[in-house]
Amino acid sequence: MEEQDKLEQARHLVQVKPFHIFNSLSRSVEEFTPIAPPRVSLYSCGPTVYLAQHLGNLRAYVFVDVLRRALELNGYKVAHVMNVTDVGHMTSDQDAGEDKIEKTARAEGIEPIEVADKYLARFEHDCGLLNVKLPLSLCRATEHITEMIALIERIIAAGYAYVTVSGVYFDVEKWRGSSRMGRLSRQSLDEQFAGQRLDHSADKRSPHDFALWVLNQPHHLMQWQSPWGRGYPGWHIECSAMSMRYLGETIDIHTGGIDHIPIHHENEIAQSESATGRRFVRYFIHNAFLVSKGGAKISKSAGSFPLLEELGPAGIQPLAFRLFCLGAKYRSELIFNDEGLHAAQRNLEYLWEFARNSAEEAARSGDDSPWTAAYRERFEEALSNDLNTPQALATALELVAEAYRRNDRRVWGALRGFDSVLALDLERAASESRKTEFPAEVARLIAERTEARKAREFKRADELRLGLEALGYEVKDNRDGTTTYQQRRM
Repeated sequence: MEEQDKLEQARHLVQVKPFHIFNSLSRSVEEFTPIAPPRVSLYSCGPTVYLAQHLGNLRAYVFVDVLRRALELNGYKVAHVMNVTDVGHMTSDQDAGEDKIEKTARAEGIEPIEVADKYLARFEHDCGLLNVKLPLSLCRATEHITEMIALIERIIAAGYAYVTVSGVYFDVEKWRGSSRMGRLSRQSLDEQFAGQRLDHSADKRSPHDFALWVLNQPHHLMQWQSPWGRGYPGWHIECSAMSMRYLGETIDIHTGGIDHIPIHHENEIAQSESATGRRFVRYFIHNAFLVSKGGAKISKSAGSFPLLEELGPAGIQPLAFRLFCLGAKYRSELIFNDEGLHAAQRNLEYLWEFARNSAEEAARSGDDSPWTAAYRERFEEALSNDLNTPQALATALELVAEAYRRNDRRVWGALRGFDSVLALDLERAASESRKTEFPAEVARLIAERTEARKAREFKRADELRLGLEALGYEVKDNRDGTTTYQQRRM
């Protein structure tokens, strides 16, 4: 009760609103209580930049972006860090196989750094198209080797790691104790690896132990000097070292895909807490997969995966994919299908149409109409209730429908607030409508079509529509009698 009183007092002082989210540690929806409100430390597992990020990957980053925006809507100040894995992620999460970056480097005949630069730039470009706000500084693993070595030294000093000829390994069985249970996965080591073949170096004490630093791999292209010899870091140590470097030894929120729960995030907890003696993460928040119609996870290992750039030829804009993601709860599987994508495209165009034709009128009329307050409240409640984006999106669409029904467009303040989280470029749509200057030929056709429609010469109006479309313009006759003309976005 005392802790709750302190929380309420802190909320009053910093003016943040209650927020509830599903914590994978407790497997329940909890009220979010950061360490030092209104500051929130947020660490996100970022991309391994060896190939383009497919739509399944991008769904995860849309989720992180919406979480961050929802927290900011509730008054929190989010300190966000995301790693970029450009070394050490093997083709198997159990330290087996080939380094993913080096595999691509060999296949493409370029240096590993060129692979990382190429696919990081592509990741940033795709996130820009999706309005995903990335941290100001993405933390590349290769730029934080010193921090990783220092953390490994602490783990060794604490007695939870050992050095062999092949590397420095974390002693998983010692950490877990007699129960052998994982705190996050709630699986024993036997359950966790049932049915898997655990290939491992002969000098490892247990097949469950994972590499903190890899030694004696002369053919690996990326290596650094360390107290144990020349080598390179294991994948798991990277996230712990970089999150501690920028956010401290205990962080409020750690995000990632549900596939990270049994191995990567369990290992992060073990290595971090063994070194510091402190709790590593207060809230683990995981997103579910984008799946095919057959239910299979969309992944690079499948060999064929959909990319954002492939949606354009099908008439789907990047922000329609963002809206498509918003239509499902973040911890529910989302089925990738044409019907859903085209429905999302229609809803995006519906919102853009309203913004283009309403923002200027709303600005002239001043404040929102009083009836919009209930929609604002519903929107914020949906997001604060375990990030219920389907309900929040439905509220935004219902607001627009009600504005049409009432013939009252004084809703722009509410809609702008919604878009601070939805991020569907409603402000840009409105701005483009106000500032559009058409070439002379296009302006002539628009004027002629306007007169034809007034005279109810619909055959002539259709001919002029075709002429405008041939010049690269979209023509949309709106339900309120107005028409929107806009150059097609490429």
